[in-house]
Amino acid sequence: MSKLKLSILTLLLVAAAGLAYVFIPTHVRLSSEILNKSIGDGFKVVGYKAVSTEPKDGKLNHFFLIAEGSDVKDAEPFLITSDMFIKVERTSEEENKLKVELKGRVKAFDNDQWITKPDGSVHHWFLSLDAEYNK
Repeated sequence: MSKLKLSILTLLLVAAAGLAYVFIPTHVRLSSEILNKSIGDGFKVVGYKAVSTEPKDGKLNHFFLIAEGSDVKDAEPFLITSDMFIKVERTSEEENKLKVELKGRVKAFDNDQWITKPDGSVHHWFLSLDAEYNK
């Protein structure tokens, strides 16, 4: 009888572990800051190393465009890449345009950003990306 109970318990534990592996979502946690560059008019670009529970992601970095005095916890990254040495340059003061250059793998890029300042004003930013990826 105890062998039967042990077998059933083992089967339940294996099934629970399998279901947990399938249904528990991956998590990304931000680690150390790698970039904090002011781009003028109360805005800045910040970058963080990211630690993911998804093994295929590898070492990625998340970059955010935020207002001065804001926190990245309230923002979505505009760029997720393997390159931690990106170049950010403001190309137009009147139209809020940024140019980003990098030499790594790009996982995600959003070129249209709406940023809210702490005073409640909303600013529209256009971003362009120049990426070179050499394995």
